Amino acid sequence: MDSLVIFDIDGTVCDTQDVEGRCYAQAFKEVFGVSLDTLDWAAFDEPTSSGIVRSVIGSSAEIESKEVVFRDRFVDLLRAEKPKFPGDFSPIAGAVELISQLSADSAVTVAFATGGYDTEAEFKLECCGIDMQQFPHATSSDTPRRRDIIPLAAKRSGYELSSAVYFGDAPWDVQACERLGIPMIGIGRRSEELRELGLNLVFRDFSNPEEVRRGIREADRLRDSA
Repeated sequence: MDSLVIFDIDGTVCDTQDVEGRCYAQAFKEVFGVSLDTLDWAAFDEPTSSGIVRSVIGSSAEIESKEVVFRDRFVDLLRAEKPKFPGDFSPIAGAVELISQLSADSAVTVAFATGGYDTEAEFKLECCGIDMQQFPHATSSDTPRRRDIIPLAAKRSGYELSSAVYFGDAPWDVQACERLGIPMIGIGRRSEELRELGLNLVFRDFSNPEEVRRGIREADRLRDSA
């Protein structure tokens, strides 16, 4: 059976850390004139780049126009910070190699589903040596809710959502996958927190690709037997 493997980007493929939050907050203040109360994205109902805007500012034609300015300023700040903090824009160990392996497998389709904006996601993957345009993808430029972004990525891949396995790094990924009824494999710096949330398939990184691919097969098996 063919498999759809959907990757989150921040903290899952690209090892983004503190710089991203600072750039987001700076651009937010510059464009909307509002200071964010927190850089803990878990504090927001929809912790996506567009979801936070709607949570704090609201939604209207004027806001949507300003949001484009905000998105572009945010990405400009990220680009400016990259030379100073290269580690914040580097791939998780083994991520690029695993995605390359999966992409070469005719029985696997790779896609991306991210809470970042389209140009934000494209830049971060570009920093990791990945061309996002070569893969089906969905971002918060399409829709602000993660539970809508993931199904959209599946649809653009030509798959039913029920065929998907999702790689994510955050508690909100766990919540979205539980709501959507798809298996998730945890990855990244929050690996221990993800285990505490009940995930059984969790890896610190992708440095052992065979082990991770066994995890994908196990997730497929568990889903198909449910």
